Amino acid sequence: MRKLLVSVVIVFGLGMMGLITYSYLYLGRSGELSVRGESTVNISKLILNFSQGSFLDKRAKVRADVAAPLLGYLAPDFTLKDLNGRPVKLSGLRGKPVLLNFWATWCPPCRKEMPDLQKFHELYGDKITLLGIDFGESKSDVLAFLREFGITYANLLDRDGQAFVSYRLTGIPTSYWIDSKGIIRGIWEGAMSLKTMVEGFKKSTNALEEGR
Repeated sequence: MRKLLVSVVIVFGLGMMGLITYSYLYLGRSGELSVRGESTVNISKLILNFSQGSFLDKRAKVRADVAAPLLGYLAPDFTLKDLNGRPVKLSGLRGKPVLLNFWATWCPPCRKEMPDLQKFHELYGDKITLLGIDFGESKSDVLAFLREFGITYANLLDRDGQAFVSYRLTGIPTSYWIDSKGIIRGIWEGAMSLKTMVEGFKKSTNALEEGR
């Protein structure tokens, strides 16, 4: 009984820490959601220097009627502009699985995983849409970064933190495996390897097996 009580206290404490971090980054004094300016945010605290993930089996029951950034739920929808100024709506990509990757140019783990993301796109871009979401940076900075790494997959600009808040992120990089019907099947916090990306889709969808 004592061990159970201690476990509950620890879980509650971790949850409160996450809530405090989230509130500090995104909640103004009025309580309205807004991303604070970078001048007031220690961006080093947003960098995830660890990696962990979880996946929902492709046969598991899901909640297609409720949108939430959780396994088994409909991925929260958003509309952001790409680097050509064209609006892209997440729900408009249904019919094909999506690997959604939140990142920023100042994030070392993001830089680390970029080559593997590009490789994944080159190998499986015909079966899976890879979509990068840059957090709070200018178009010129993002373009320069993508050119440096030879990135050709689509990237969107989340200048005001719209998607960042919708997905309740507390750090980057963070990635979501979304199936063809818009259901979140996997969540990964921290840098990914090519192997992780591939195994994630093998666990959660039939996308990589189709068309063989």
